[in-house]
Amino acid sequence: MTTKFSAFTPGSAPSISADQVVGLQGGANVRWTMQQLATLFGVKKYAANFGDGSSVSYTITHGLGTQDVQVTVYRNAAPNDEVIVDVQHTSTNTITLLFSTAPAMNQFRVVVWA
Repeated sequence: MTTKFSAFTPGSAPSISADQVVGLQGGANVRWTMQQLATLFGVKKYAANFGDGSSVSYTITHGLGTQDVQVTVYRNAAPNDEVIVDVQHTSTNTITLLFSTAPAMNQFRVVVWA
C-alpha cells in the first residue's frame, strides 16, 4: 500500500526549542529538539536587522570565528523575500554587505550560518 504525500495534513515549521525529532540511539527511543540537533552537529548562527537610510556598506560582526560562513539577506517586510547583495568575508568574525542604494532603517535582516 502506498500513501500520497497529499494525503497528509500540512503542518507548520518545527519550533527550534519546543518541537522534537524522535530517533533511535543504541536501540532506545530518544528525542531531540531542533536546537539540540543544531548544537550536536556544530551549527552556529547569528542574525540581526540592519539598514540606516544612508549607508551602502555594513560591517556585520557575527563572532563565529570562521570565514567559512553562509549568508542570507531578506526583507523585514512582506513579501520577506531574499535579496541579492555583495558579500565580503572580511575576517573570521565579520562580513561586509555592499548595496548600490542605501537600505531604509532596519529594512533587511541578515542570517549568518557556520
